[in-house]
Amino acid sequence: MTKVAEQFGVSGSYMTRVCTMLNVPRPGVGYWAKLAFDKAPPPIPLPEARPGDTLFWSQDGQLPPPQKPQAPRRARKKPVHATAPKEATHEMIRGAKAHFEHTRSSYDRLYLKPYKRLLVDIISSATCLDKALGFANDLFNALEARAHRVTLAPRDQKLQYTSTDEREDQTKERSYYQSYRIWSPDRPTVVYVGSVAIGLSIIETSEEVTVRYVNGEYVHDSDYTPPARRRNFVDHSWTTTKELPTGRLRLKAYSPYPRVNWNLEWTETPNAQLLPKIHSIVRTLELAAADLAEMVADDRPPRTGPI
Repeated sequence: MTKVAEQFGVSGSYMTRVCTMLNVPRPGVGYWAKLAFDKAPPPIPLPEARPGDTLFWSQDGQLPPPQKPQAPRRARKKPVHATAPKEATHEMIRGAKAHFEHTRSSYDRLYLKPYKRLLVDIISSATCLDKALGFANDLFNALEARAHRVTLAPRDQKLQYTSTDEREDQTKERSYYQSYRIWSPDRPTVVYVGSVAIGLSIIETSEEVTVRYVNGEYVHDSDYTPPARRRNFVDHSWTTTKELPTGRLRLKAYSPYPRVNWNLEWTETPNAQLLPKIHSIVRTLELAAADLAEMVADDRPPRTGPI
């Protein structure tokens, strides 16, 4: 490793990180001593690259342009429903809860803003975090069961994150403060359907409600019970409207490719959850991958909207 690093003018530890990033296998401890006595194990072959693997590294940051995705072949037979063990924890979800709970403090404490930025793309309040992580885990396992890899976008493919609007009612103009309070990851979470990357965001929606400011906190006005009236009593609380988390989820699938505007959304309602729709979501994403690949190739007009 030291000799290879000298060729690039970097340290051995730096070259080790590059090999880890590119999934290049390295000899274990004591390999060269064993090799001198013909007792070294055979070299580990370079693994086959998977969709989403980083394939290029350059010391000066100059990378070749990413290849355009190829439309996946459409299955002739009706696909089998995606299945995955319920107890299996996807690698994107493993350990994520602790990072989300290690969050920045804010006076309204509505949505979590974790310090770690290389995380699965989930926007949620503390009370809805388990539900959001559970849905993400089941969705990712279902996609992986269909051989569609879910991972963070690799740096060398130049995939872009698309900002989200958490509000259920998106007809009004969104204020800068509302956008600023929402956390966003450094890199998008993507699923590869063949070589086509589709961005995935899981958002807890919000709704405008009347709240009352009481002792430094906002509470639902309907839940407020004024204290018993006394002589010279003055109620110092006051009401306003705020966008508060609903506990309901929205899944946004979008194009992470520059200059290609495309997205689909699935939103929960009080009477309809997203979890039973996972199989149909997987099927819709499989069908949409071919259209997205064609749009990236020839800049076709985008198709967007809710489902």
